[in-house]
Amino acid sequence: MIRDIDPIEEIRKHPGITAGSLLAVALGAVAVVYLTQRSGPTRYQRIKSRIDPRGWVDTSELRDRFHDAVDAFRHRAEDVGERAGAISRDARHRAADTAYDVRDRADDWFRSARKDGKKALKKHGKTARRYADDAGQYARDHAREGGALLAVATIAAAVGAAVLESRRPDSHVRRIARF
Repeated sequence: MIRDIDPIEEIRKHPGITAGSLLAVALGAVAVVYLTQRSGPTRYQRIKSRIDPRGWVDTSELRDRFHDAVDAFRHRAEDVGERAGAISRDARHRAADTAYDVRDRADDWFRSARKDGKKALKKHGKTARRYADDAGQYARDHAREGGALLAVATIAAAVGAAVLESRRPDSHVRRIARF
């Protein structure tokens, strides 16, 4: 029996083993390349000096560069400050003009809204009062009808209770009816 083996399917079945084996192969390749370099007997000293963070930065050179950078930043900051002042003045004037225009428009909108609101209130207030009166009248009518139905139901219950009581052999209602 011949089986076709699909390597992608096998990798999907065992992802942890595949990732671990790839990592091991990669670490082995890096170790082989690194250890086969021709650096002589000082190989481990070079590795140790590369790992030491004190040798990573030349502080005296950085100090000079830092002073130059501060001077350049100071000059640019002065230029930017002057430009920002001019832009700020222009923006302040434009904002003041815009604020006056917006205030005038807002006053117009508020006046028209107040006028429209009063008009709508007058129109719809009458309709709402009429609807409220109709609803009140409807409720009063149904309250009267409900009261009448409750009275009829109470009388029917009393009559029914009397009839049931009169059917019992030791009924007090029968005794009263014999008079």
